[in-house]
Amino acid sequence: MKVILKRDVKGLGHAGDVKEVKNGYARNLLFPTGAAALADAGALANWERHRGEREAREQSLRAEAEATAERLRALTLEVPVKAGEKNRLFGSVTNREIAELIANQGIEVDRHDIHLRQPIKMLGDFKVDVRLMPGVVAEMTVSVIPLPA
Repeated sequence: MKVILKRDVKGLGHAGDVKEVKNGYARNLLFPTGAAALADAGALANWERHRGEREAREQSLRAEAEATAERLRALTLEVPVKAGEKNRLFGSVTNREIAELIANQGIEVDRHDIHLRQPIKMLGDFKVDVRLMPGVVAEMTVSVIPLPA
């Protein structure tokens, strides 16, 4: 059965995609939750008519994400933390803290989009990936420094 997705469905596709799914999946999950609509002749014609708008919207979102990625790549965050022996931290630096520091710079990033390559539990410089959208990833540096005594 062909359906047009009204919103993003994890593991299936993004809003506006036309997908072939099994009948039971469409009837029991996608239609009742409002995640998809049946792709009949009229709906497909309407979908084709609005293709240009969707592509323009996607292109503007990608351009905006690329601009944000450039700003993030140029940014080096300093995280002052309390450290003990051998430069070990009391706890760790989390993606939530990094998201707050980025927000203080005027850039809104969801904390779930920040991916730490390894847990940050020591002083030093660390690389962090910020995934803004599929295909747009910004690598930034986080400097963990000791709190002044």
